Amino acid sequence: MTKKRVTKKPKIVWVGSTPITPITPKERKELHKVMKKRLEMKRRKYPEVRGKIVDYISHSIDDGTLCMNVCFKDKTIFSLRFACEIFIVGADISDWKTGNYDIIREYMKPIPV
Repeated sequence: MTKKRVTKKPKIVWVGSTPITPITPKERKELHKVMKKRLEMKRRKYPEVRGKIVDYISHSIDDGTLCMNVCFKDKTIFSLRFACEIFIVGADISDWKTGNYDIIREYMKPIPV
């Protein structure tokens, strides 16, 4: 006597008022293809870095430039530099006692960004 395989209904999980069902094997296969394609695109972005072993990571800020360095075991460095401009947009003093934003004095008018 052989047993029949009973197909199970997918278990529904509720997130708030939204029902979530598990993905099917076909959907999982499609997602895997998409993720693999995205990973390959990321690997092509910096091909010189692929496969290297990281020794340490450092960062510093010099003259308003944020520098991040990824140092590898083969004594090479992958460096990212970010230029940031921090400037004041507005300055005032206000009263928060009542829960409202009551400006007492405005030292500098807001600059539209």
